[in-house]
Formats: sequence, structure tokens, C-alpha cells
Amino acid sequence: MKLTHFRDLLAVVQTGSLRAASRQLGIAQPVITRSIRELEHELGTPLLERNAKGVSLTPVGERFVRRIEAVRAEIRRAREEVDQWGGDYVGEVAISVSPMVSLTLLPWAVTEFNRRHPKAVTNITQSLFRPIENQLAEGLLDFWIGTVDESAVSQRFSVETLLPHNRRVAARPNHPLLGAKSLTELAGASWVRPSLDDRTVTTDVEEAFQRLGIPPPNVAVQSPSMLVMVQIVANSDLLTMLPEEIFELMPLERFCVPLEFIPPMPAAPVCIVHRQGLPLTPLAENLSDLMRKAAHNYLRGKNSK
Repeated sequence: MKLTHFRDLLAVVQTGSLRAASRQLGIAQPVITRSIRELEHELGTPLLERNAKGVSLTPVGERFVRRIEAVRAEIRRAREEVDQWGGDYVGEVAISVSPMVSLTLLPWAVTEFNRRHPKAVTNITQSLFRPIENQLAEGLLDFWIGTVDESAVSQRFSVETLLPHNRRVAARPNHPLLGAKSLTELAGASWVRPSLDDRTVTTDVEEAFQRLGIPPPNVAVQSPSMLVMVQIVANSDLLTMLPEEIFELMPLERFCVPLEFIPPMPAAPVCIVHRQGLPLTPLAENLSDLMRKAAHNYLRGKNSK
């Protein structure tokens, strides 16, 4: 089994056909066909099947490709790590962050990282933890940062808390309930329910209602997108829950403001998560340090007020 076999199979999967893979790699199509047949012969099972639109993976092929994507990522990471330890800070850092982190800690950290390492590429996706857990375990991502309950994270991962985290009930400016002093006064309101962490069944506000013996809030909209939530709240009488940090780090007052008399509600902390027992590359470690510094700067600024 050769690395060229992996390269050719991944090119076919990414492009959707042998012909397109041939063009992408600059290799004759019969050579790619032969490469994949050799791989299938060695494995003793077909990996691809032809269809009207080109080719697709068999069920075994899908599992095999997941593995070789991880192998390729590790080889790339190992090669880049050698260069980085030699002082040549080139290569790629692949990370994922939660919606809240993408709007708060990330901008400064990435800007500073790019200033320090102009030849490096930062590949960033936005996600909650559960959808990218396997990618993180398989080495396709260097680390993830977001709000997560540390006790719910597998021991395969190292979890470090960066920030305590609170949420605020929020509404549009001039909302009729803006002066409410307790959740009891919000019992009849409709809500945009956020999916800002992996607690998909209940949210902090629903649990708070339950503790007070109030009927559960009426959820009219649910969205994992903070931008969608803010836009809906800004143009309706719906309420929502937003990270407290958002109001301090972004000028949202034209669209959405916290209910001043309802105190913040504690939520899961902001954590950085990466694979246990395997060090980050120097570039990835530098970016993670900048994320820690962004969190530290936020806390220092908050405590100085």
C-alpha cells in the first residue's frame, strides 16, 4: 500500500470522477484507474462504484477514506512540524470554534497569528463540539474552542478551561419587556432558542424556568447561528439568550440588548480541546497560545471595570 494509492483515491473522491481526478493531479486517467484497482486488490474489496454521475464510495470505501484522510493529515502535520521546529513557520493549522468564540476571541488571535506567521494558512470552521468530535480524534483538526461541559468530553481529549461563561436574556431595544426584573415576568414571551452548545434538549433559560416552577418558554425559532438569532430578535418581540461577552466585545446595542434587571445565568465554560497524548505542532501551539491570551485579555479587561 503506497501513499500514491491514497492520493489517487482521495482525488477521485474529491472531484467525483476519474477524469476530473486526472486533470487535478496531471496524471493520465489509466494510471489512476490502475492505482485504485491495485489498492482494491490489496484490500480484497471494492472501494468505488460507478454511477450515472461518475463514481461514489462503497460503504467500505467510506470508512477507508476516513482513515486515510487522517493518515494524510498526520503525514502533513509531521512534515510541517519538522519544518517549524527548524524555524520555517509555514504550513496549515486547522481549527474549529463555536459561534460565540468566532465572534469574540478569534478575530484578535487570528489577526495576531497572521502578523507573526504570514506564510502560514489558518483553516477555520465553525461548529459545536459534537459534530466535529471524530474529526478532532482522527487528527483532521488541531483543536476546537467553545463552550462545553468538561465532564461530558471523552478521555480521548485534553480539555483546558479558558473562560468562565455567562448568558444574558436579550431583546431588541425598546422591547416592552425590557424593564422586566425576573423570569416570572417573561413567562408569556416567545423565544429564539439558541443552539450555542451541545445541550440540544434543554437550554439554560428552560432549566431556569423549571427551577422557578414556571411553564416552559414558548420557543418560536431555533437556530445555531448567532447572526440569525440577533437579526430575528432585532426585528421582532422574541427574546433570546446570548453570551454575556457578545455585548461587551461587539457593538450590538442597535439590534439587541440584555435585560438589565435580570442577572447573568452561568453556563458551561469556554474550553480548548485537543487530542490527548499528542502534542500540537509549533504553529498550532502558537495559535492556541494566542487564543489563551485573547481570553486572558478579556478577563483582565472585565475585572478592571
